[in-house]
Amino acid sequence: MRVSNFRMGIFAAVLISACGVVPAGAVLPGLDDRQWAGHFVGFSNRAFQFGLATDGKAKIEVIGKNDKTVSRVLAVTVQFAVEEVRPDGKTTSKTILPETLESAQAATKEPRDVVFKGKVKGGASFQASIHEERGVISLGGKLLDPGTLTKNPVRFVIHVNFPNAYPHDKDRTAGKKEMKAFEQKTEKDRLQLKWTDGKSRRQSLSDSIDAASKEINGPGIATFNLEFSTYQKKKFDFVASPNSSMTLSNSGVQPLHDGFTVSWLPDPAKDPEGKARLSFQVK
Repeated sequence: MRVSNFRMGIFAAVLISACGVVPAGAVLPGLDDRQWAGHFVGFSNRAFQFGLATDGKAKIEVIGKNDKTVSRVLAVTVQFAVEEVRPDGKTTSKTILPETLESAQAATKEPRDVVFKGKVKGGASFQASIHEERGVISLGGKLLDPGTLTKNPVRFVIHVNFPNAYPHDKDRTAGKKEMKAFEQKTEKDRLQLKWTDGKSRRQSLSDSIDAASKEINGPGIATFNLEFSTYQKKKFDFVASPNSSMTLSNSGVQPLHDGFTVSWLPDPAKDPEGKARLSFQVK
């Protein structure tokens, strides 16, 4: 009987491995694909690729000339997170515990209503979703339980982090010649915002600003369209569905082309079932 059980255990383990599924409580299953090694979700088309690693980290990479990604340093990272909101309004992001991530679905390169769950430090649990349709990636999620984080309000959030778009132009202010060359390179860069109240705003990417200000974010951002020359004429389009909104922030008063973060927040009071989505495409 013991030998039979042992053999059955080996057979089950092999079957699980072949199907790309792991037991609940383990890290997310990975794709059996060289390009997407270490990823639970992988998607690509002619304009961009999106991947979610088995540890819960995700990124967007633009595909440019010769069907290759433009640059690893220009990858846009996507972070599923739980935030604690302190009385002063400042937030603390809680780190995802990779070993708590789980999904009832197998790893996939065709994400359709993919759902995974996990916990963060402090025991708060969340659920997140990924769906792709016609080149549009839709992300969502909600807080399931605050765990021991009961002192302050906690919420589910998705952060999209844009890096310095011109990391190799460090001498752009060295002299008039360098400044003019940089201005020519960035003259077609643009950011168009539309607030949740329907008002639109065209924002300079070269002016030094506090991206978290009310002047930039208004009552919340419903859509934004972004273009940097370093992404080889590719454009980012982001949309927050009803009952959710986006806000921008950066690390200081500086140009947005030096890097900034887009934070998407669903409104749990209006969207208790977590149906709101952050959708994006690159084209």
